[in-house]
Amino acid sequence: MRIIKNLSIILSIGLLILHTSCSSNPASPDPTDGSIKISVRGVADGSSTSLKKMATAIMITSARVVIEEIEFESSTEDRLDFELEEPFVQDLVAGSNLHEVTTVQVPFGTYRELEIKIDELDEEKSIAYAQNPELQNLSIRVEGFLNDDTNNTFVFTSDLSEEQEKEFYPPLVIDETNPSVNVVLAIDMGMWFVDSNNGLLDPTLEENKSRIESNIKASINVFEDEDDDGERDDDDS
Repeated sequence: MRIIKNLSIILSIGLLILHTSCSSNPASPDPTDGSIKISVRGVADGSSTSLKKMATAIMITSARVVIEEIEFESSTEDRLDFELEEPFVQDLVAGSNLHEVTTVQVPFGTYRELEIKIDELDEEKSIAYAQNPELQNLSIRVEGFLNDDTNNTFVFTSDLSEEQEKEFYPPLVIDETNPSVNVVLAIDMGMWFVDSNNGLLDPTLEENKSRIESNIKASINVFEDEDDDGERDDDDS
């Protein structure tokens, strides 16, 4: 039997601070502003406990997630809070390379929390809605096969709406002396289709849907990544 591969999926959020000199040019960036580069990265990682202990074969070939919103919250001033409200769709198993999503300016400050929202793709998001017909009115769509049989396929879908706040310990400090801060949003798919005994939750059975959705909620993690390698720093060798 085969276990899930490529299931520790990492949404890598690199905070790259741009230094600029004072200028009379009104188009010049504010010297107290930096930028946040948001990227998605898939990593082949077999370290998940649930992944190692899974008793039944399952292979995921596609896992698309609708990320509705990402927000960073300041420790000191609400005016420093910033958020991205434009939804984007990412296939979490689409290779292991780093995929840049967007880059935006971010003010210097101390940030204590990241808020992420996963929500269904509705018609109000007209561009993303039109570009992703199979995800319309859904937030999750997973495709794959069971028992090492490529003919035994499954499609799991959900309109899950989940908003989570993840605190940074210690808070992120972004200023002239700390110009490069990297944050990783990790989604461990090795948790999605297993029960409390590490047995398979068959994604084709409607009775398992609620439990799988709970597992998806629990699979989200956030941590700082100082060396920008997409992995938790205390796990680096």
